[in-house]
Amino acid sequence: MPRITVNGITVDFPFQPYPCQKAYMAKVLECLQKKVNGILESPTGTGKTLCLLCSTLAWREHFKDTISARKIAQRMNGVELFPDRPVSSWGTAATDGDVPTYYTDIPKIIYASRTHSQLTQVINELKNTVYRPKICVLGSREQLCINPEVKRQEGNHMQIYMCRMKVMARACHFYNNVEEKSTEKELIDSIMDIEDLVKNGNKHRACPYYLSRSLKQQADIIFMPYNYLLDSKSRKSHNLDLKGTVVILDEAHNVEKLCEESSSFDLSPYDLASAMDAINVVLEEQAKVVQQNEINAEFNMELAKILLQLESAIDAVELPPNGSGVTKEGSYIFDLFAEAQITWQTKSSLLESLEQILQFLSGRNDTDLFVTFLQVHIHVDNGNQKKKQRTDLWNSSSSKRQGKTLSYWCFSPGYSMHELVRQGVRTIILTSGTLSPLSSFTMEMQIPFPVSLENPHVIDKHQLWVGIIPKGPDGTVLTSTFERRFSEDYLSSLGKTIGNLVRVVPHGLLVFFPSYPVMDKSLEYWREHDFAKRIEEVKPMFVEPRNKGSFSEVIDAYYDKVTCPKSNGAAFLAVCRGKASEGLDFADINGRGVIITGLPFPPRMEPRVILKMQFLDEMRKSGAGAQYLSGREWYSQQASRAVNQAIGRVIRHRQDYGAIFLCDHRFTTCDVRSKLPSWVRPYVNVYDNFGHAVRSVSLFFRVAQEIVSCPPGHTGSLSESSAAPSTSSEQPLSLQKAKNLDDHVPSLKRKRKDGAPSLCVEYEQEFVSPRRKCVGLLDALERSEKSSEDAHRLSTLSLQYEKRLTDEQKGGRKKIKLVSNTPAEPKKARATSYIATVKDTLSQQNYELFSKALQQYKKTDDFHAMLSQMSSLFVEDEKKHALLRDFYQFVRPQHKKQFDEACCNLTGVGCGYKPEHSLPREEREILAKRMGEDQQKSTFSKASCAQLNPGLHLNQGGSHLAAGLNSAAPRKEAEKAPGSKKEHHQALRTAYLSDVQRALDKSSYSQFYSALLAYKKTDNYDAMVSVIAALTTERPQDFHLLQRFHMFVRPHHKEQFRKLCKDLTGMVCGDGEKQPQQLEQSEGKPQSLESCTKGLSHVQGDYRNLVISSLFLSSPLFTLPSVLGRFHCSNCKCEDDVPFKCPLCDFICCKTCWKHTEGKETCSACQSISKYKIICYSKFQRKISVSGRRH
Repeated sequence: MPRITVNGITVDFPFQPYPCQKAYMAKVLECLQKKVNGILESPTGTGKTLCLLCSTLAWREHFKDTISARKIAQRMNGVELFPDRPVSSWGTAATDGDVPTYYTDIPKIIYASRTHSQLTQVINELKNTVYRPKICVLGSREQLCINPEVKRQEGNHMQIYMCRMKVMARACHFYNNVEEKSTEKELIDSIMDIEDLVKNGNKHRACPYYLSRSLKQQADIIFMPYNYLLDSKSRKSHNLDLKGTVVILDEAHNVEKLCEESSSFDLSPYDLASAMDAINVVLEEQAKVVQQNEINAEFNMELAKILLQLESAIDAVELPPNGSGVTKEGSYIFDLFAEAQITWQTKSSLLESLEQILQFLSGRNDTDLFVTFLQVHIHVDNGNQKKKQRTDLWNSSSSKRQGKTLSYWCFSPGYSMHELVRQGVRTIILTSGTLSPLSSFTMEMQIPFPVSLENPHVIDKHQLWVGIIPKGPDGTVLTSTFERRFSEDYLSSLGKTIGNLVRVVPHGLLVFFPSYPVMDKSLEYWREHDFAKRIEEVKPMFVEPRNKGSFSEVIDAYYDKVTCPKSNGAAFLAVCRGKASEGLDFADINGRGVIITGLPFPPRMEPRVILKMQFLDEMRKSGAGAQYLSGREWYSQQASRAVNQAIGRVIRHRQDYGAIFLCDHRFTTCDVRSKLPSWVRPYVNVYDNFGHAVRSVSLFFRVAQEIVSCPPGHTGSLSESSAAPSTSSEQPLSLQKAKNLDDHVPSLKRKRKDGAPSLCVEYEQEFVSPRRKCVGLLDALERSEKSSEDAHRLSTLSLQYEKRLTDEQKGGRKKIKLVSNTPAEPKKARATSYIATVKDTLSQQNYELFSKALQQYKKTDDFHAMLSQMSSLFVEDEKKHALLRDFYQFVRPQHKKQFDEACCNLTGVGCGYKPEHSLPREEREILAKRMGEDQQKSTFSKASCAQLNPGLHLNQGGSHLAAGLNSAAPRKEAEKAPGSKKEHHQALRTAYLSDVQRALDKSSYSQFYSALLAYKKTDNYDAMVSVIAALTTERPQDFHLLQRFHMFVRPHHKEQFRKLCKDLTGMVCGDGEKQPQQLEQSEGKPQSLESCTKGLSHVQGDYRNLVISSLFLSSPLFTLPSVLGRFHCSNCKCEDDVPFKCPLCDFICCKTCWKHTEGKETCSACQSISKYKIICYSKFQRKISVSGRRH
């Protein structure tokens, strides 16, 4: 394992740590060396647990070395054992000024977390290190006891007192074996968690509970839940000595609440009733037994009287009629207890008597009555029934009035933290993935934290997608406020939102609700209105149960469904602050996405919340020696911390990736967004249009699945071999339709008759079983490019496009249809055809909106209102993008440039705008007339050109007719500049880097350039492509940067890079492959050059030269459609917008290569003197007349 030096201490780490991990360990060591407290935040998945263990244990070993050095120095009498390393330097970095003398001075490490399941994960991490300290895990009898009789007891208190009685009487043979087994080497030297302890206890017939307590004395590191450490009673019962210890509180976002709860209690009338019933049972037993020596019956009667007086004192407190309760100072409780003769002087005797009663009851064989009563006492909601279950002896005391609960609440977690400090701890380290904002958390703790850290994440940009979705697919504002959380329009829109997102998120999806009532109401509504049915057609829903017992069964079923290769994954519905919000593993495919449906604020009208806010406001105004949050700040902070904890479920390690959906419009406010984790904030984007969010996250998952390697064992769900063929209609969705995004996202699909988007839209086509079952939307989208099956199309434009795709997928050659320069279609006919297509495509309601918007634009000339309406009609559905661009013909000249830019931004393709389009009609007609005259001066006869074409006639351009042209002189002249080709490629690279610098921001370009340099040095393709692809595929307009990067890729990686480029962008890079985004030219329009290299090479034999002749020379004016992609230069193998064609051969090159040939006056292919150069600006559809340029 690598050994690194941090803060002067050598740390053994399982692998080479990331920079953020080194920074984290440095802060931990700083706390330990300086004996100060620290608060450290590091996102989930950054290895903070491993860093904590390795750095702390390394420091402890160095501390031990200090003591060893001192002892050796004393024995050596000043003689150095190692001349090059003085004994005085041993361990100095660990102590930093401390001068420990004995090995007993070495601090113990106490590692606390919220649950035992979290501690088990920590211990498993410890097993992966080289460190082998002596450890101990403290647990309760409920978890560790293996005595069958004690385990049968219902209730923790009964187990405790029965266990104590058996131990005192030496009646438990498991306990009797503890002393003998506690010294065994296997037990002392092994690293065991709770389960291992129980297995070891069953194996050796020794009590695991008392074994763990015996190991505590000699342990180097002790693991325990929070409450054992923070609760003074638990510390006393486990005999915990904290003096000089290092206390680590992991998952510390829970500490605030647990500190307050450990110092609070509620005394209900049923607690008093249970105590009096217990005394009653004892009195009845005493009446049956003569000469009772165990318990003083007279004192028991006195104890019962005290409890009755306490109940009367509580009932005597007057409450306001509105039922809100009354609040008094904390000191009031002493006055209240004094009325019942409970004082500091009588406290000890009362507690001792209660202990004796419990021990007596736990020793009885017939405890069913008392156990049943305790069960009733736990369920405090059925107040009247519980009162009736009490014996008649005490009914007269409380049946006349309703009982009142006495609550003694602590509102400052600083009280418990000060208690730890008073115990003499050396260092307290609080750490979690969700502590931000650290300043407010530090104020809550009320103790100093000189060391703090807010770590970034170890993931790259392409591994996380974060989107705020303020509106659902139907445009309804998503907000889970108290006023709207149960409204039908909100529940409907939320159901549609989740129904759409389950279709684009692969594998496992987590959905977090603010509370159980909101989740229950949402599910109830969705089941009544078939939303749940449609969600479960894609992903079965698993709901977090309220009771702890059945939770493990539900989560295991969810994991099984996600990993099943025949399923599309599953959705797990949970509650923020619930059992699924922390401590569970949703890594990789178990959680590819998390949806936050609202801000989980605490219940505003709950008395404890109201009093907490009042307390903070009062303390802040009083300025009581410390800084306090305001009540409102605390209230907001509670919701943000719960959200941040749920967000942390999606990224669990370095190679993980996923998406976060914040589906509440309140996330758009700066205040809420500022409370998100620091590693999340840079990725946040707001999507006012739901369709844009769906398209963006779909692209994200396609990129991530290509770049990020799937961990072993999780790839089966995506592999072809693991997906069984489907021959029945068992799966209700035709995943073969995944090639159309709107088939997977019903809100983007063709609307129903009323035109309203709805999740309830059914598929209109009959289901056709695919050849093999696609396991997810992205898998189906990818395979659809190779599929030969046709799908339903909404317009003739998409039919033409689909036909071309089908021909390509079947392997057929691209057909180039040659037509003469037919006159342009009359404007009126084109407009009529366009209107008819729009009417067929849109629903009746949306077509009426279209017509109204067109008429309004004609009347008012309001461009922005028109664009807003048209984009809402045509942008969501990719099939309708062509209709938006074709609307260009109706846009007035002064708006055409704006419309072209808007189309480019919305659809990724412009409308072919040219400056002359902005001219008024009269000026355009004058310009066209002048251009026509210029054309007549430079137009060649088509027949003449064909007749003189050396490729068809004159012996097909044989050498006897071209001897003068193909002489050796030009070749020698070309060879005179050996560095010219190198200079040319350098110019291409420089131009490309300039384009990248313009397209990316400063930080992104820095990442791009660093990755390129690293690739040049290390030849690490995977590291390079993960960065380059992430930066160049974020926006569709940057796709060409990824394709052109081909020039930097080394030969042994080029094929791999071509495949990646095609998968991510749908277009190829390199030399001469067919580009799927090029469209076949329809009838009645000017002929297009499909690809300036490959398109012409499709034509066979001599006919190719006829194409060149007739197409390039017959008419100097021609148009290339704007949808064409970039072409590939046959000379430098790179891409460009401007192709150059030699008129005498098939040589085609880019603009840069063409400029390079100007100085040579010869064609690079045929070495003939160049007489004509034809330039085609395909990107902007410019028409340029052919001019003869002689060199």
